[in-house]
Amino acid sequence: MSNYIFNDGFGQPSGDREPVQFTFGENHSTGNKKLIIWVCVVSIVLSALVGALGGVFFGKQIALNSAPNTVYTNTLYQSPLTNPSTTDGKELSRADIIEDIKPTVVEIKTEYRVSKYKYGGTGSGVIVGSFYNEKYDIEASEPKNPDGYYIITNAHVVEGASSDKVAEKITVVLTDGTSYSAEVCGYDVRSDLSVLKINENEKVLKCATFVNDSYNLRVGDAVIAIGNPLGELGGTVTNGYVSALDREIEIDGIKMSLLQTDAAINQGNSGGGLFNLNGELIGIVNAKSFGTGIEGLGFAIPASDALKVFKDLTELGYVSGRPTIMADFMNLGQDEVYITEVYTSKNGDNSGVLNEYDQICEVVVDGVSYIIKSASMLENLICDSKIGDELTLVIKRSFSSKRTTVTVKIFEFTK
Repeated sequence: MSNYIFNDGFGQPSGDREPVQFTFGENHSTGNKKLIIWVCVVSIVLSALVGALGGVFFGKQIALNSAPNTVYTNTLYQSPLTNPSTTDGKELSRADIIEDIKPTVVEIKTEYRVSKYKYGGTGSGVIVGSFYNEKYDIEASEPKNPDGYYIITNAHVVEGASSDKVAEKITVVLTDGTSYSAEVCGYDVRSDLSVLKINENEKVLKCATFVNDSYNLRVGDAVIAIGNPLGELGGTVTNGYVSALDREIEIDGIKMSLLQTDAAINQGNSGGGLFNLNGELIGIVNAKSFGTGIEGLGFAIPASDALKVFKDLTELGYVSGRPTIMADFMNLGQDEVYITEVYTSKNGDNSGVLNEYDQICEVVVDGVSYIIKSASMLENLICDSKIGDELTLVIKRSFSSKRTTVTVKIFEFTK
């Protein structure tokens, strides 16, 4: 039996942890000292010659990589055209690509309280864009650093004691060790994505580039995963392949369509980046499969989905096109789902049809009745509907035993 889990690292702090220990081997050899001296002299001469030529040949590549994102937008960076991993006709090695994109992935640490107890979590995130507090003309003669940066991560990485609350404290740590206090500017449980903001106007941070929509991702393509496994090994790089596209899985009752990869994924990798060999962001890591004898089953939210959610959360404050019955609901008791709030918006409402404390017993879709035993099951049925549709619900009013059938309309979520 296998299960899918998010890759967060939640737990109560336990003081000092036993450090991870590594053992390095040493190789010793002997030989003729004179021969070694001659080899060293020849090597020095050749190195000087190659270095001089290499300085000219690679000058443009170094300049390109050392000045990332010198042209700014107020949102994020997206590849206008997928380019091969080459510079001046020379193909970049995988190490070159990793060196370039690694600074875009950060560590995330969270703190929250449950009663008198303090808990913490760890995860990863990807720097995907910059923002200005004031409108800035990018044609200005003197470029200006942005006021801060956007970081995309998983919603479950930054949630607090429950899925509808965020952690009290969120800290972002860059690859150089610099720490920032982060603010949540967007949060969506269904897509398992959240957008954070950090204020940094003294230096330019490297931002990841979302892969262009025209990129033809295929099963078997090589990928690079970068994250913070175990919450202690920030900047860890693993390699693998795309194992499947559009894999339909269910995590915590929520149906998701994800990329599958065999790159090593562990707790703490959640929110980290999955990149192609052009160094472009193709996915946000969010889950793995666990069970006896199971290995190499990791999952990521496709970049196209993450990009849409990012834009909606930063521009609208909600995810557009999301169906809703204009009511919040949750599990209360065993296998019972109750309405906790009925709200209105500019798009319409179901007030009077649904009331607070109504129990949703069944949903009828195309003549098929579904007995509702969980809030996630109801949410999935609503999301399978289209805006403008109608759903037939069998409900119990305010804890009564009498069942009533009502018809509700499906609106676009804008709360």
